[in-house]
Amino acid sequence: MKNNNFVNYLLEFPNFLALFIFSFFMVLASPILINISEYFGVTPENMNIITTFFLIGQVMGIITFVFLSRKFRGNKIIISTYILLFPALAGLVLTPSLIFFYILYLISGLLLGIVFINANISMFEGKVKNKDSVVNLGHSFFAMGALVSPIFASNLVNRDMNWRIIYLIFIGLTFISFVAFLLANWRKAGTQDKREALPVKELFRNRSKNIYIILTVTLMLLYIMAEVTIFSWAPTFYRIEKLFDIYSAGLMVSIFWVGILAGRLLISFLSYKIKGGTLLIFLSVISMVGLFVGIFSGNKIIILIGAGIIGIGFSGIPPLLISSAGKIFSAGKEVPLTILFSIGITGGSLIPFAIKLIAEYSLLFSIAISIVFMAVFTVFVFIRRTYRKKLR
Repeated sequence: MKNNNFVNYLLEFPNFLALFIFSFFMVLASPILINISEYFGVTPENMNIITTFFLIGQVMGIITFVFLSRKFRGNKIIISTYILLFPALAGLVLTPSLIFFYILYLISGLLLGIVFINANISMFEGKVKNKDSVVNLGHSFFAMGALVSPIFASNLVNRDMNWRIIYLIFIGLTFISFVAFLLANWRKAGTQDKREALPVKELFRNRSKNIYIILTVTLMLLYIMAEVTIFSWAPTFYRIEKLFDIYSAGLMVSIFWVGILAGRLLISFLSYKIKGGTLLIFLSVISMVGLFVGIFSGNKIIILIGAGIIGIGFSGIPPLLISSAGKIFSAGKEVPLTILFSIGITGGSLIPFAIKLIAEYSLLFSIAISIVFMAVFTVFVFIRRTYRKKLR
């Protein structure tokens, strides 16, 4: 890359770090659900509902940000959000109440959702011209956070440390992200404009583009439901059904995110040579192969390999969908991105409830539903690819 292009990527670091802390928190409780559930005296399936509260909060945060960004300057919104996030995280460390713990996860999801959507929109508004590349690289940091988080949490608990300490340490990571944002944006504090409120009717007047967005949203919905099934439930499934110890369960999730990280780093370069639609086809097929290997194998080594393959397959899907949704409109990018994330994440938030119901009848199918989601996803990839030609 040219030197000025490298500097443009470097300027995106606060956005990359914001995505890192978001995913770190999202996956933090996944490998230790059993331990947290024992403290609160509930089943792991009921404890997994914190994922639902977090994702619903994220949707609320994304929608809130869109409205706030049309009335207030972006920097002020994010600074206020970080300031409010610290007491919410402190509450997770201190509360003995399960209900309050759920509520704090909702609030944390809302605040981190604001940070998340701002980072995604800011990457589109940045100076890097190849949006497929910068979004993939940004979401590589998302993968890093999700990769480090389960190893970190499972190792602490495995050493007989109180699980609440993980939230205390996360407060420190959040502070680092806050400082990085302040350092990168302090000169813009008085100059950054509010985002233009483009009328919705004007934005969605092109019928062909609207159908394309609907197809893209459908793909994101199916993908997120599959991803939530894996990252929120797979560690507990393998601990119960496959008799994995806590370290092996955490390792499995980490390998999954290693695959995602490696895939996103690779795709950030491949996007300069291969079209996004073609990449999506390859990734959907790889995902299906990995899911069959990882779910139906009885061998621990093969399961871990399968987790890595799933990660590679999943890796570029959300960044490519985000990029395509953002590029389809020349203005008002926050609106299609908000729709994309809100519908997809809302669908994902229902998955813990579906898992709870399905697990009562079949523990295996409670994880195998991810295969169903990705099979339908693959079909829609081809449908959208065919329809894309009408927009040229």
